Amino acid sequence: MNPSRTPRHSAPRADAGRRGRAAQRARRALVPTLLALGIATVSSTPQAQGAAPADVAATRSFDIATGSVDTALDAFARRAGVSVSYDAADVRGKVTQGVHGTYAPAAALQRLLDGTGLTAVAKMDGAWVVQPAPAAASTPTGAAATTLPPIKVASTRERETATGPFAGYAATRSATATKTDTSLLETPQAISVIGRNQMQEQGTLSLVDAVRYTPGVQAGTDPVDNRFDSLRIRGFEPTLFLDGMLLPYGASLYGRPKVDPFMLERIEILRGPSSSLYGSIPPGGLVNFVSLRPPEEAVHTVQLQANTFGRYEGAFDVGGPLDKDGTVLYRLTALGFDGGTQIDHTKESRVLVAPSITLRPDRDTSLTFSALYQRDNGEPQIQFLPAQGTLLGNPNGTVPYGKYVGEPGVDEYSRTQAWLGYEFEHRFNQTWKVSQKLRYAYLDTNLFAVAGAGLQADLRTLNRQVLSAPEHAENFTLDNQAQAQFQTGAIAHTVLVGLDYRWQSSRIALGYGSAPSIDLFDTVYGASIVHPPVAQSTSQIQNQVGLYLQDQLAFERWRLTLSGRHDWVDTSTTNRLANTTATQNDSAFSGRVGLSYVFDAGIAPYIAYARSFQPTIGTSFNGTPFQSTTGTQYEAGIKYQPAHAAISANAAAFTLTQSNALTVDPAHPQFQTQSGKVRSQGFELEANAEVAEGLKVIASYTYTDATVIQSNGSDLDKRVIVVPRNQASLWADYTVPRGPLRTFNVGLGVRYFGQTYGNSANTVSIPSNTLVDLALGYELGQLNPKLDGVRFSLNVNNLFNRRYVATCTSLNACYYGTSRVALATLRYDW
Repeated sequence: MNPSRTPRHSAPRADAGRRGRAAQRARRALVPTLLALGIATVSSTPQAQGAAPADVAATRSFDIATGSVDTALDAFARRAGVSVSYDAADVRGKVTQGVHGTYAPAAALQRLLDGTGLTAVAKMDGAWVVQPAPAAASTPTGAAATTLPPIKVASTRERETATGPFAGYAATRSATATKTDTSLLETPQAISVIGRNQMQEQGTLSLVDAVRYTPGVQAGTDPVDNRFDSLRIRGFEPTLFLDGMLLPYGASLYGRPKVDPFMLERIEILRGPSSSLYGSIPPGGLVNFVSLRPPEEAVHTVQLQANTFGRYEGAFDVGGPLDKDGTVLYRLTALGFDGGTQIDHTKESRVLVAPSITLRPDRDTSLTFSALYQRDNGEPQIQFLPAQGTLLGNPNGTVPYGKYVGEPGVDEYSRTQAWLGYEFEHRFNQTWKVSQKLRYAYLDTNLFAVAGAGLQADLRTLNRQVLSAPEHAENFTLDNQAQAQFQTGAIAHTVLVGLDYRWQSSRIALGYGSAPSIDLFDTVYGASIVHPPVAQSTSQIQNQVGLYLQDQLAFERWRLTLSGRHDWVDTSTTNRLANTTATQNDSAFSGRVGLSYVFDAGIAPYIAYARSFQPTIGTSFNGTPFQSTTGTQYEAGIKYQPAHAAISANAAAFTLTQSNALTVDPAHPQFQTQSGKVRSQGFELEANAEVAEGLKVIASYTYTDATVIQSNGSDLDKRVIVVPRNQASLWADYTVPRGPLRTFNVGLGVRYFGQTYGNSANTVSIPSNTLVDLALGYELGQLNPKLDGVRFSLNVNNLFNRRYVATCTSLNACYYGTSRVALATLRYDW
């Protein structure tokens, strides 16, 4: 032993009984001797001499963050109530990924040391010695010792990773905000995670369904529109990502992707500017879908569903290892549905298949291939209903909730989306690992619709318009990353360096014209509809290259996140009718800084600053290309996630400003300038918890003041449409834990959506509404053992069938909300 090595110590715990106290005094007397020998003893709760060895089977909750090994061992010893010894030179400069979840102390220590090159040896008195692996002759002389045997960790919560499943409603980790597997408690940005369990219990069929109980999100601008999911985050439309990479979009936004929740492990809502890692995105944030991945343990699920609109669905999800060593894993997810909707004379259908396979030749390398094919068909449900008869009174009556103003057999909407890609990861050692994600995706949409265009003077004859908008989009995305974990003095670093490339292409042939009018209250269909001529035909290609750097620093309880990125974007837009092409080049730097302090109790206050940018296509009157629209946000919050309970609570206050927004050029009204500015400020509260055995709760409240603060138009000093000042929700689910009704669950939710405005001048006011949702479920195996694994559930949204207008964008374009719909599900897991 080298006496020059610096030891570390912590105080011994009190022990019951005279003999235990005498032993403690004897141990204190040995401290100078240990110092001279240069052996560091790290323990806040060492085992007293003569006391029983620590119970290595009793589980405890651990929440030890990424950081230096010596600091982590100190925290482990305090939490586990055991003694841990190590040579200071052996752990110097080593970094651990930490440990989060409920474990026996032996399993927690193994997980803590995973990837560090160290191992733990158990002494007969219940203490541990940490030493380099493989174990050598560093075991203390005269102390019998054995290497800890492998311990299988079976709990979902114990195994949680940033992309994996988690029990209940409270996730603990995510990679969306940092692109690294990071504790949500230590992430200095507002983020909400909706897991597969929650989606199943709430009967989620779409993204709009999934975010109903999430703060900061305004969902359901037109909740029955089957073309895409309409929502806003902090007042701004987000973009959709899948596994951290952008999904394909049409440049005209008629073509947008739509992801089915059945193929997802999680839906993560990242609020606020995030260009420092993701490049050009809106300032409000993004939605990241996390795919189901090939599992290490076999999964088999078959599911049947039916709802009161006449929609029937069948789906299955199977996967697991293909060999006994688990070096090849697979998963196959598929579904199909067909049936009616809330709108008369309309149907929709979908066929989806998503295969994936993972190759793991060794513990440090993995390669996952994934693909998807999805085909949607049906009639569009755009509608454009008039305010008179929906939002406002009409002497002719109220427009029926299922009223269809298109033409049966003429209207059409279809979507084909597909992608193929891979994710590769390799760890070289305890410091370095590299990863690469690649995906090619395409999206074809075809829209042909007859919709309303305003009432005539008799308030019953509805003018109609016809719209044709076939759009094709595709993209290629590549994200290369290198991650290093190391120590500089007392500071632990997780450094991420990335280079990504994105190529996007889209083309559209847009046509519009008039269609024969109808009597809104005594409708006769069958009018002849003329296909409109093409009025706009454009194609666009965009290339984006981004270089980013991030450092997550940990010093004692302080956590500092620094992110910076520079993007280069070039866009080429071709007018195919005029045969002209316009090019535009943009570049921007985006940064983020976040600081938090993590208390032992699981409380972490934080402050953060972030920027975002988006290229704005077009030119001003004098032909000058528009600059990128930028976003700037200041955010402060506090997070609570104790290690001993399934609780996650968050509060965040923010001020977000979007600059360079387009507004009318007062000198040339047919053109635009970039003198507009929008400010969104407010606060959000969120709690996800298992408050008692079998009782899980989700609660949220959002206050958002989204206002146009600079403009040359009528929207100056007006609130942004669709965004309410106040919205709140509460969901509670209770599952009977024992007795004859064991596994029976009942869930009840209440959603409040405050008053909004339906036009930019704020002259159309949409009143607030409150909706109630219900869920029931039961494991049929409780009735008959032959039905083991079969579960029946019933979800009813808008239980009391409240009729309401979700929003309007003008007096000629209003949208009803979703009426009461019951969904029955029969699922078999084996």
